[in-house]
Amino acid sequence: MSEPKVEKFLTKSSADTSEGSSASLPLGGCSPAMIVGGCSPAMIAGGCSPAFGSESPAPVRNPSPPREILGLSDNIGGTAFSKHWLFRTLMNLLKVIEQPVDNAATTSESVSNTDANGDCVKGSSLDESNSTQLNDSSKSVKEAAKDSPAKDRQLAGAQLDSIPTADSDIINISDTLQDELCQLWDMSSDENVAKLLQEFKAVDILVEVISKSNAPRATEIAIGILGNMACTASVCESMASSQFLVVLSLSLLGKTDAPTLVEATRFLTTVLSNEKCRDVWLKEYASDTKYIEDIKFILRSSVNKDLLTNTASLLDYILDVSDELCRTWSSVTLLTAVVEALKQLGLVVEEGTFSLLHCLQMMSTQTNGVAAIIDEVESTVDILKEFLLKICEDEIVNLEDRRAGVVASAVSVLNSALTSSPAGYSLLFSDKKCIRCLLKILYACDKEGLARHTPASSPHRSLSSDNLITTLKEVLFLIVADIISIGYKEETELSQIDSAEDSISERTTPSWLQYMNNDCEKTRLKSLTAGIVKHCSVEILKFIRTLSEKYELTRLQLVIKDTYDNIPHTDSNSSSDSDNANKFL
Repeated sequence: MSEPKVEKFLTKSSADTSEGSSASLPLGGCSPAMIVGGCSPAMIAGGCSPAFGSESPAPVRNPSPPREILGLSDNIGGTAFSKHWLFRTLMNLLKVIEQPVDNAATTSESVSNTDANGDCVKGSSLDESNSTQLNDSSKSVKEAAKDSPAKDRQLAGAQLDSIPTADSDIINISDTLQDELCQLWDMSSDENVAKLLQEFKAVDILVEVISKSNAPRATEIAIGILGNMACTASVCESMASSQFLVVLSLSLLGKTDAPTLVEATRFLTTVLSNEKCRDVWLKEYASDTKYIEDIKFILRSSVNKDLLTNTASLLDYILDVSDELCRTWSSVTLLTAVVEALKQLGLVVEEGTFSLLHCLQMMSTQTNGVAAIIDEVESTVDILKEFLLKICEDEIVNLEDRRAGVVASAVSVLNSALTSSPAGYSLLFSDKKCIRCLLKILYACDKEGLARHTPASSPHRSLSSDNLITTLKEVLFLIVADIISIGYKEETELSQIDSAEDSISERTTPSWLQYMNNDCEKTRLKSLTAGIVKHCSVEILKFIRTLSEKYELTRLQLVIKDTYDNIPHTDSNSSSDSDNANKFL
């Protein structure tokens, strides 16, 4: 009796459905209430309810609401980086460094495999329970920041003495974990990521990696991440509070692995750029001479371009911000190391060359530095001459961007070398390319000086740039005036010694005079003679006139005469100059 009722019910339901009744079920067999509220987890996993059978179409469901709406966002700040992934990577690294050395490689492999399955992170209490776990794990490193500075440094030094050096002490990190750490390295340049890493005590963990491991790749990655984090001011200031980190980071300068040194020098340069905490590192530099010895060794010995560039930038920063270190570090050995690094870089107009030449300029402002330049005047003048000649390889010397600054550094050191040791001038007399180079730079300075008055270029030029060009030009005129004066003096002495009436051949004409008469463009020659009158004195021009008459340099005589014809007669001084000119013209 019951079966017909069931059959009747099913028939009625089918009829209702075919008539388009409002009670009809949607595709998939879900009721309207289910559409509004979403299907149950069981239905999502296994399809629709068994009451509708397997003949129903494939199950259809609405998409899940965004995780942000449910309060489950895993993003770090406004980035697409995952908090859980970051924490998981730190935990994997921590597990490796906390294991005995013999088992470190095995543990690293097993940890990485577990991570790939996603079993390492569970729950949503990341910011509380997991942060507490990291805090507890990093206490051993943070102990170095609790004592007085003197005791703190002593503790840091004692810990450094225990850094592993034997191959048996090397902690190995699996390739999988290395790849994850490299991703973390890239992420750490973001400020939000850097701050979260600091919150998770990543600095302490990375310091543990550097201090406990002698594996070059692990050390490189760790100091590289710290270098990125130090770009965030607040994180950098926090790092400065750990004396162990300060001493440890400087000790890396004694490493022999080039990639590690590249990242270590980058980190040390970054922390010095923070004015609020740079004194901590400068104080440590001053405490031990081994640091400058390590820097000099790198400059003398390395053939790695990136390492030389970073080390040059570090040294430049130190000498620029610390007068005390600039004074104590300026020496012959540092000068020779810088010159050797310049040779290795090939004097290419790039950042490393700029930094090294500025280092020489900073040294030339110190008494010890000037003494070193005098002792090594030949090598110093030679390397500066070679650089200036390379700058002048193009027909028009480019003084835009930072080129004016680096040329000014080279010319400043050259002027210091020549004025401190007049013997250096003979190195310039022997090659007429040198006077050609100086005149080309002078002409470029004049062109830049004219450009700064044009409306099109003035918005793009700063006052400091204009002052730099002006100073460069004045120093160059002084060098050229000294060359002419010394040349005139030598010629006069030779004439007194040789009283015979011998004819003067082209062979005996000084090379710088040959260039001025035969090869120098007329516009550059006029710019030189006019500048000598303006920045030096008419007497220097008289020396040139006398020598040009002696060697029968007609073209040079005509240019000098034209210069005097165009001297303005606006005041007593100019009138006096004109009178002096007329006396010997």
